[in-house]
Amino acid sequence: MPATEETVSRLRKAVRAKTAAEKRADDARAALALAMAEAIQEGMRQSEVVALTGYTREHVRRLVREAEGQSAKS
Repeated sequence: MPATEETVSRLRKAVRAKTAAEKRADDARAALALAMAEAIQEGMRQSEVVALTGYTREHVRRLVREAEGQSAKS
């Protein structure tokens, strides 16, 4: 039995909502990485960033490196 138009419409709407949420999450992650990089550049200790974010030291290092790489490209 084929899906109804209403079902297909709900599915399409759900896919669009998921895609939009993923985009917002990616944007938020990038903004957080940039804020972490700026905080460290301004003298905040990495251990303070780790305590504030809950990320591991290695994850903070990786995100900061990526943010600095993006800044250099801009």
